[in-house]
Amino acid sequence: MPGMREIKAKIKSLKGTKRITAAMKAVSAAKLRKAQADLFNVRPYAKVMKGIVEGLYLRENPAIHSIFKVRPVKRIELVVFSSDKGLCGAFNANIIRAVNNFAREKMENGIEISLTTVGNKASQFFSKYSDLKVRKEIRDIFRRIGLPLANEISEDLYLGYISEYFDEVYLVYNRFVNALNQEVTFERILPLSVEIPEGTPIAEYTVGPDESVVEEAVKSYVSSIVLRALKESETSEHAARMTAMDNATKNTEDLIRKLTISFNKARQAAITKELIEITTAIEAMK
Repeated sequence: MPGMREIKAKIKSLKGTKRITAAMKAVSAAKLRKAQADLFNVRPYAKVMKGIVEGLYLRENPAIHSIFKVRPVKRIELVVFSSDKGLCGAFNANIIRAVNNFAREKMENGIEISLTTVGNKASQFFSKYSDLKVRKEIRDIFRRIGLPLANEISEDLYLGYISEYFDEVYLVYNRFVNALNQEVTFERILPLSVEIPEGTPIAEYTVGPDESVVEEAVKSYVSSIVLRALKESETSEHAARMTAMDNATKNTEDLIRKLTISFNKARQAAITKELIEITTAIEAMK
């Protein structure tokens, strides 16, 4: 059994750890509130843009617009969103596991998989510890999550799809449900497919004379969906880190309580030993 000095040093160290984890929890909670407000503003925008493009798809002739053409799937591009830093529980591990399972299933069917990694953790893992091809890495995203970054990613995806470098594009991210629940989501954004109930009336109009309207609309749609995925991932990261730091703080409190009991037992044993020695000495002097 360790002595009182060792136990006291461990308790002091754990109290310092507890202060750090509690502070990180408070910081993550504050960032979560801001990120959540931004996310709730972005979601309606992405939904409207998707509705606009779906309307164009239903009213235009997909055969004359290359962005709407559905090709045989030979290569899939996965855009994997992760965090730049750790200490957020299973946030990154869940994404990595889901990507590996998806890629394994598709490659068994002869489909090639390439990755665009967004965030340091996904880039580090797939570039060092995976056989999957990383086509593009986007690192250090924490301080630049916003529309410019979304435009950069979406432009690359749009050009890759138009040039037929890949035939499908999926966004893989943690969708924010609430502070305690984040779901790994695979969202196919290209090619666009629309399912409508039979008999649904569709307004008859065409886009013209400049067909670049369709191209710009699709680019804006892809950018809005990427922006939403960035915000979903950011919000989920703060929620996961807040939960992880809360659990770490509680675990530290439990360890401090157990060590305090051990310290008290050791101190009581030392006192008892001294009393026995004193009593023995007194008896010997009689």
